[in-house]
Amino acid sequence: MATSATVLRHWLSVRVRAACVLTFLVGSLLPPYVPRTALALEETNVVQQQFLLVEDGFLMKTSSLTSYGARRAYSTGRIHIVKEGESIEKLANRYSIAANTIRWANDLDDGDTIFPGDELIILPVDGVLHTVDSGETLSRIAELYEVPSAEIIERNNLQSEFILAGQDLIIPGATPIIGEPVQVATAAAPRPSPAPTPAAQPAPSQPIATPQEVVQVTTSTTEIAFEDITEGVLQKPCSAACFVTQYYHNGHYALDMQERGGGNVYASEAGTVIRADKGWNGGYGNVIEVDHGNGLVTLYAHNKTFYVKEGDRVQRGTKIADMGNTGLVYGQTGIHVHFEVRLKGIKKNPLLYIQ
Repeated sequence: MATSATVLRHWLSVRVRAACVLTFLVGSLLPPYVPRTALALEETNVVQQQFLLVEDGFLMKTSSLTSYGARRAYSTGRIHIVKEGESIEKLANRYSIAANTIRWANDLDDGDTIFPGDELIILPVDGVLHTVDSGETLSRIAELYEVPSAEIIERNNLQSEFILAGQDLIIPGATPIIGEPVQVATAAAPRPSPAPTPAAQPAPSQPIATPQEVVQVTTSTTEIAFEDITEGVLQKPCSAACFVTQYYHNGHYALDMQERGGGNVYASEAGTVIRADKGWNGGYGNVIEVDHGNGLVTLYAHNKTFYVKEGDRVQRGTKIADMGNTGLVYGQTGIHVHFEVRLKGIKKNPLLYIQ
């Protein structure tokens, strides 16, 4: 009797185990059951408005959705709609910021006029707006404007030093890198008087015209080729084919850039030529300096041929010289441009400006 019970239990155990194994195998091959109601997506109303824009109110947003385009995507600020009788100076007094801060944020020059209905950006503090270029880092921008990274992070409500290309940052206390260049006065030579003829009658006495004391000369040299145009703060001073042979480092506060066989030297930004000297010049050789305003001066050394002279006005990308090997270089293989960037007399790393 006991033996038959044991056999029965064994028989049932084997079949239960077989059934479990079969169920497991079938379940592993079939997809899991999901109720149809679980697959239905609940309809939601998508909110399209991503920012709040109110006249004379604060603007807080994370994307560039206003008519101002991508460069308006700063963290906090005001949009002021100009009313009749208002001026930049009155607005500056009203918002307790400098008039130049309003001009810089809205790309206005000193002589520009504002009209009723114009929309002006009013920054919360004195400073400038900087649009982040591809490859820029927060530390690089801080060094560019000589403003601590911590102040930029705090002012723009950043969570870290992570920034995106196209993002706008308020740089508190900064001024534009490029401003109104120095005007260089050049004396015009007086026109020679025509020699009197024997039969000429003496002319009545006339006031003697004084020569023009200040003449603003504008250069008309070749402009940069389209493929050589760069989008940095400053234009690269040579063509797209030129390459760096020596970087900025202690003892060499400049970039050396070379193009095989020589090439064009371009003005890196609009400004006034304040130096165009030929000769040794302390090893610079034939050297050109351009003043771009706000204490920013660029220098181009070892040139072969000049296309500008002192007092000329140049534009960004104007051809000002040919690469050469004058001054302290190494023979025929030393053809290159020695490019310096000076801000308030201090030599800066040019890569910060041309990349």
